[in-house]
Amino acid sequence: WDHLGECAPEGQADRICNGAADNASGLAAMLELAQRLNSSGPHQRDIYILATTAEEGGLLGTRAFIKAPPVPLGQIVAALNFDMVAVAPEGSPIGFIGKGETPLDAVILAQLAQHGRTLGDQSLADSFLQRQDGWALLQAGVPTVLLSSTYGSRSILGPFLNSRYHRPSDRAEAVELGGAIDDLLFHESLIETLADPTRYRSGP
Repeated sequence: WDHLGECAPEGQADRICNGAADNASGLAAMLELAQRLNSSGPHQRDIYILATTAEEGGLLGTRAFIKAPPVPLGQIVAALNFDMVAVAPEGSPIGFIGKGETPLDAVILAQLAQHGRTLGDQSLADSFLQRQDGWALLQAGVPTVLLSSTYGSRSILGPFLNSRYHRPSDRAEAVELGGAIDDLLFHESLIETLADPTRYRSGP
């Protein structure tokens, strides 16, 4: 729940914060991905789908999950965070939030090469490390990353932040599906690799 309610000053004609890209797009992509993974299963490792609330209120939903997880946190091989995916056009570089923070780098970089994806502006991605739900999971010892073309380029993210972010103008008709589809298909392949112990072995 990023934007429930009104987010413009009183007196303006349109005050409703629609939150189409931030973050209905992330939820939509996650649900589509869940359906695709279910269709291709069963997988050798369990795959959990989690939607948390109140990220901008202090990562509250994720912190609640950490306090009462359905499985021990130490058994989670990887967590992949979705957030605001419908901003970048097709073929955009991917932002790698959490690079260097987990044992997942090698498998992710191999998948990027396999898909012909390029890494984006790492300094931009790094600036969001503590501003997303994955930060709470990382602090709890769960290998967590956020991979998204939204955070790969300042020239892509900047105009969105300056014109639609946290504004009534974040409407469905303005979402960009090209990068969202790229990111969804990339995650599908990556998760299928991570869910196969013969292709990805976690731990020492």
